[in-house]
Amino acid sequence: MKSSFRSLASGFGAVSLTVFLAQGAWAQQVVSPATPQAPGTPGTPGMRQERPDARTPSAQAAENYDPRGVPVGSFRLFPELELDEVYNDNIYATPIGTAGQTASFVQLIKPSLSLRSDWNRHMANFFAKGNFGLFSASTTPNFADFSFGTDGRYDIQKDWNVYGGASFNHNHEDPGTPNAATGAVPPNVYDQITGNVGYYEKFNRLSLRADGRADNFSYTNNSTSVNGSLPGFYRDRTEWRESLRVGYEVLPDTQVWTRGGLNQRDYVYSADLNGFNRNSSGFDAVVGVQVDFGGITSVEVFGGYMQQNYADSRFRTVSQPTFGLTGYWNPIREVSVRPFVQRTVSDANLTTSAAYLSTSAGVDVDYKIRPNVKLSAHGDYAVSDYGVVSTSTNEYDQYLTLRASAMYSPDNTYFIGPSYQYLTKTSNLVGQNYNQNLIMLRLGAHL
Repeated sequence: MKSSFRSLASGFGAVSLTVFLAQGAWAQQVVSPATPQAPGTPGTPGMRQERPDARTPSAQAAENYDPRGVPVGSFRLFPELELDEVYNDNIYATPIGTAGQTASFVQLIKPSLSLRSDWNRHMANFFAKGNFGLFSASTTPNFADFSFGTDGRYDIQKDWNVYGGASFNHNHEDPGTPNAATGAVPPNVYDQITGNVGYYEKFNRLSLRADGRADNFSYTNNSTSVNGSLPGFYRDRTEWRESLRVGYEVLPDTQVWTRGGLNQRDYVYSADLNGFNRNSSGFDAVVGVQVDFGGITSVEVFGGYMQQNYADSRFRTVSQPTFGLTGYWNPIREVSVRPFVQRTVSDANLTTSAAYLSTSAGVDVDYKIRPNVKLSAHGDYAVSDYGVVSTSTNEYDQYLTLRASAMYSPDNTYFIGPSYQYLTKTSNLVGQNYNQNLIMLRLGAHL
């Protein structure tokens, strides 16, 4: 049965994956309502319209330190290799007041290849990337994440296209994140096959977007229950999501829209070790507005209602308001500010709860003090509320993540820079609070 589920998404398309770095929340993520979300990760990027660049082409080229890629026919190849050294003072997210917090240096090896089309019409991209973590203090938390995939778009006419792709992701869950096993145990490892297909068309001021997405999760270790979490194989599942969005451009830079979505979450095992059926289905309905102020400021905000119904009547139905915000502010050409807010229902691995209500808000700031020197900052606050679904727990966890970094590029090939992150978790359960400090030095090269 597992093999059949693993092949479900081969004809669908790629979205993105979560790759947690250094046993903390250094991550790259595209958040989906159907995918569990971890603290310390920004929401899905909103509309980003760069401030118009009035510089001459020669001035733009002289101050451009982005990788240029290698021409390969009508594509460009972007290879990259990054080697990072990290110091993590609490690699197992050991609770405050508990003896035995373990600190470690971590070596991260991150190769990647990206092949992007260079066409006037249509689009086709391919990628492969890895993230390998080696811990000096112990081999137990070592991980080897990798992914590969493709995405593309076929332009039927202007403002009329279809799109999609597919990806395979081998990933792990870091200690301290909502669904991870705690303690000095190997990290939960899983394979995720992800796909999406979509259709977009604009008729004068009216636009229509239809999306379909499938995510298949298969856990490859953790065959026993650890600290109240489910054995990994009971979490194997396929998640489906379908949505339809209709927008109307009331002004040239202002669109109002409404979206309706459905989701189905089908587990391989109809009953877990306690006899609970974790299958569920749900929907959401929202209205929103999207505004662009001439490339200097853009914002998209929405609100509505969501519901998730569980096959097992012992799990409570989730019936909650939902909302979100993504924005981009470019007060001067060198500075960008990107706030985000989001709320989703994410499946949980607790034996007593099938899901949790995830609410998060934060902001990312980048400042190019020179064309080749960039300062960045990130802050977010996230809440995981298990009581809305649970049969016997009212667990309520709060996460605060603060991060600051700098990056220096001596030329278009090399980059180097330090980063610091502080992550803290507070919970209404005894013995669950923890702090974590991470110091990183990044060194890499790309073409």
